[in-house]
Formats: sequence, structure tokens, C-alpha cells
Amino acid sequence: MKNMGDGRRVARVEREIQATIAQFLIRGFKSPLPGLVTVASVKMPADLRAAKVYVSVLGSDKDQELALELLQERAFEIQNFIGKELKMRYCPKLTFYVDHATEQVLKVERILSDLELERKSKEPKEDSESDDE
Repeated sequence: MKNMGDGRRVARVEREIQATIAQFLIRGFKSPLPGLVTVASVKMPADLRAAKVYVSVLGSDKDQELALELLQERAFEIQNFIGKELKMRYCPKLTFYVDHATEQVLKVERILSDLELERKSKEPKEDSESDDE
């Protein structure tokens, strides 16, 4: 049976890699990335040899595609930075993905806000009708 590893260790390494990539985006990227790019999460298997990096890009769809392309092109450079900063036995191979969770949260918040505005717009009419009676 394959060793599943310690879940706490994996979670700790995921957080450290997330923070290190964020540092690289702030200090190491020479040219600015399109849109506002944040590292949403990092997911790794128990062997810590690969990392799926989910990034959130606030901007247009074109900005998302371009940011993802640039990050994937510079993945080796980011891996080297992680290797120097964290001094891990194996530096994980990075693969970047767009995190759609942030978009979904914003969409739900927008819907809830619209519903609240609609509810508030109906309330005064009901109150004024009851005053007439």
C-alpha cells in the first residue's frame, strides 16, 4: 500500500508554497501581469513532487489567459525561487490553473445584493399602501 503521508505536513507545505509564490509575484516578476493576480490555493499529493497552483485573476477573460500563459512560461523560474527559499528535498513541478471559485463567490454576492435591492424596493410600496387604509 502506498504511503499516504501526513496530511498536516502536506497542508503546511501547501501554505508555504502559496506564500512563496505570492512573494515571487510581488518581487520577482519583472513585467507586470495583466489584471490583479492572487494565489488562491495550492494542492499537492503526499509525495510533494507536484503542485497545482490555483490563481485568481481579476480582469477580462483575455487577462486570465495571458496571466496563466505568463505564469506557466515562468514556472521553472518560480520553482527555482521556491527551491532557494524553502530548501526542500524536492522542488515541486508547478502547474497553474485559473481559480473560478472567486468568480463564483462574486457572482453569488451580486445576485444576493440584487435580491436585497429588489426586496427593499418592494417594501416601501407595501408600507405606503397600508398607510392609506
